[in-house]
Amino acid sequence: MMWMFLLSAITAFVLVGIMVFISGRFGLLDTPGPRSSHSAPTPTGAGVALVSALWIAGWLYPLLPLSAQTPVFPGWITLLLVPAALLCLVGFVDDHHPLSARLRLLVQLGAALYLLLGLHDSLSGTPWLVLPGLFALLWTMNAYNFMDGSNGMAGMQGLFSGALMSVCLLLADAPVLGLATAAIAGACAGFLPWNVPRARIFLGDAGSVPLGFLFAGLGLLAYLGGYLSLPVVLLTVLTFHIDAGLTLLTRMVNKERWYTAHRRHVYQRLLVHGWSHSQVLMLYLALNLIVIAPATLLGTLHGQWAWALMMIATVILVLAWFAVSLRLGESA
Repeated sequence: MMWMFLLSAITAFVLVGIMVFISGRFGLLDTPGPRSSHSAPTPTGAGVALVSALWIAGWLYPLLPLSAQTPVFPGWITLLLVPAALLCLVGFVDDHHPLSARLRLLVQLGAALYLLLGLHDSLSGTPWLVLPGLFALLWTMNAYNFMDGSNGMAGMQGLFSGALMSVCLLLADAPVLGLATAAIAGACAGFLPWNVPRARIFLGDAGSVPLGFLFAGLGLLAYLGGYLSLPVVLLTVLTFHIDAGLTLLTRMVNKERWYTAHRRHVYQRLLVHGWSHSQVLMLYLALNLIVIAPATLLGTLHGQWAWALMMIATVILVLAWFAVSLRLGESA
């Protein structure tokens, strides 16, 4: 797994650097708006480099001597990277020429259905999973997009979730599937030096939406394969789901136009209150390391505790969300 991680990280680092130059040269910039967390026009499109790095790593890895011992699972490119590339392309267009929410949702729906159709044999014994699986794919894509608004946020979560899922799959004796999560973790690691502490480029929708799709898709594959339990899969991406979910729910309860851009996520309100991007990033990383990582690893090793551990982690994150929200007030 380490070789795949390094291959993906180096490739992503180089490609993001090239994208920084291209974006600056051709004016592919994210201009600050009233809901932005940055103050100066910044190159965007690193998501194209990240997804490209995953493709290149997938092609190059089989050339390594050790690849025969642990090959990448066959559906890595056909099942996951093909729809991820479509999401990346549409996201890149939307980053520079905003598309309608309906069109973006239709593309996301198409990517999710493509994956589910590809998994029809695995799902034939559990047809009840189709609708929850469809919802999970759509929600995780958008949760990652919602949470990609502060330097390093989506990249660090991708590195953390990818590395954690890789370890869990290794413990579950599924290194073949773990290579895919290691590749994602590596690509995010290669992107982070360009985005933290100062953002020289953003992922954009071209990166955040495919990341959400890949994690949801790999989680579904790990569950259907019997490698990871459902609570363990949910734990690996729980931090983003809690913030995005509670923020959305709060806006709906307050009868706000929940589908419009806003600055109500906890990380956004922390920035408004004077926290630096690095401080916000460290807070979320600390929660992941202190709460999510131990719960996920224990749930993998002791399956009988998995649901209880997920519930405990959920309660802790929910309480933390409300505690910080009350402290910050109603900043928007």
